[in-house]
Amino acid sequence: MGPYKFSFRNLSVTWKFVIAYSCILAVSLAGSGVYLYTQLADSAVEQAQQVMEHNLIQTRDSVLEKVGLIENVSQLIASDIKLQSFLGTTFTGESYQYEEYRSEISPFVENVLRQNPYIASLRIYMFNASIPELYDSFYWIDRLEGLPEYAGLFRPSRPTTGWRGLHPQLVHLNVPLRGGDIPNVFSYYEIIQSFRYSGEVGVLEIDVKEDVMFDMLDGQGSVQLGNVFVADGQGNVVTGGDPAGAGRNVADLGIGELPSGAFNEVRTIGGEPSIVIGVPIERIGLRIVGLFPVSAFTEAVQQSARQIAIVLFFALLVLGAFVYFITSALLSRLKLLLRAMKQVKEGSLTANVPAFGNDEFSQIASSFNLMTGRIHELVETVYKIQLMEREAELRALESQVNPHFLYNSLATISWVARKAKSKEIADISNALAKFYRLMLNKGRREILIKDEVAMVKAYLEIQKFRYEDVFDVIYEIDESVYAYTAAKNLLQPVVENALVHGIEPKRDHGTLIIKAGVAGDMLYYQVIDDGVGMRKDRLRDIREGRSIRSGGSGSGYAVKNIMERLQAYYGDKYRFEMHSGPGIGTAVTIMFGKEKRG
Repeated sequence: MGPYKFSFRNLSVTWKFVIAYSCILAVSLAGSGVYLYTQLADSAVEQAQQVMEHNLIQTRDSVLEKVGLIENVSQLIASDIKLQSFLGTTFTGESYQYEEYRSEISPFVENVLRQNPYIASLRIYMFNASIPELYDSFYWIDRLEGLPEYAGLFRPSRPTTGWRGLHPQLVHLNVPLRGGDIPNVFSYYEIIQSFRYSGEVGVLEIDVKEDVMFDMLDGQGSVQLGNVFVADGQGNVVTGGDPAGAGRNVADLGIGELPSGAFNEVRTIGGEPSIVIGVPIERIGLRIVGLFPVSAFTEAVQQSARQIAIVLFFALLVLGAFVYFITSALLSRLKLLLRAMKQVKEGSLTANVPAFGNDEFSQIASSFNLMTGRIHELVETVYKIQLMEREAELRALESQVNPHFLYNSLATISWVARKAKSKEIADISNALAKFYRLMLNKGRREILIKDEVAMVKAYLEIQKFRYEDVFDVIYEIDESVYAYTAAKNLLQPVVENALVHGIEPKRDHGTLIIKAGVAGDMLYYQVIDDGVGMRKDRLRDIREGRSIRSGGSGSGYAVKNIMERLQAYYGDKYRFEMHSGPGIGTAVTIMFGKEKRG
């Protein structure tokens, strides 16, 4: 068995596939069965399409019959001469007018309702405001003005008749509801023209309940075989079908775009082939759509196919076992390679594939192992280079911090010493020592925000000696930021700029406001001064990193240094904003990502 395995593995992949496909061709009888099943299934689906389409057409005809009855009733009422005359006559309140209103006009409308039980409600909106309203039937047209759904009635080019899609029945507040909740209805309206007065005297609106208009959907057999619903011109489901589908768009049901006219197609919906039939109802701007899973009509064909498959299974069992042995021998080594490729995809570059023999699979495995080893070496090299470059960049940027503060502080100490006040000398010396202890930060590039704020306070304590309390400082610090870390020395240069370039040139008492806090997933520093401010051109130069003073020692240099360090430390997760105005002051805001020291 050992030599057989060795010789089989050393065969070329081409010969291995020849052997496998030669064995598989022996089962060509299965192809005949598939072809027969396909033909029978297609025939069953075609017959189902014809039957279901016929059922939906019958439903459409039933709906159109009700639509025609409603339109006939509307024409009957709108063309009544007595009603037209009454609506066009000025109502002076005479007793005979009330008598005519109660005994002739109103009963006429009530008789129409009694004779047509499928009508949910009938309302006449009068243009003649002199006629009093008679609730449940006669209302003033003012009740419709301002309602968006009736806006079309008040346009000059409005149609004289029309249907409104499914909507809650309009019920006026001073009319008691009948039967509980407000039903959903379809409405047909018609403008009442008075031939006697040659003008429009009212609007007739007839409501038909949803379940009355489409009662055929409940009794159809096609509903048990699938989902039948009614959609409007925008593809919104208005009634029928799954209750969860009402109010949704056809696109949300996975049907796709529907043609404008009638159609009868087979589409894949939710991964399952389904018959999709659309029958338009143009007169009311709707269409009936039916969704019928193909499996409901091919079940008998599938049962026959299963029986045939059982017979073929026993006939081809031996041959199938032989094919399984061949394909398993081939795919076992391919699966090892795929598993190793998946490990590489997930980030493991140490994956290895056993390589034995000398066929194409072995050559692929050897090449794969060589490739992953080389990639691993390259990734480690690039990663180390990137770390070294980032470290060098950060150290180079931090080394550019303006040293003038050190000299100014030492000069201040000498000046205080000349005043011979030992306490002040001790205080300023302690502040200076604290400042540089925090500045050095044990060589770390990041610093606790608590220490950064303490460093700024020490710096300002020294400057108060120098400037003889010519400025005040207000701290607005959210202490929750103290636990976070940030790139070192971001806040102090901004405070120094505010003091040196803002408050000192003012020649008057000034105020600094220093803020720190949390904004969403970001932290922020903000320094506000009421100093001399800056012109727009100077502010632009500073934002663009151009130094204002010769030699690169101005505030523009400090801002550029801060922005470069922010970019190097936080990448794109930072913001630097400056706002200033001459004689008003300057506000600088620095925002950066959260980092907590473990």
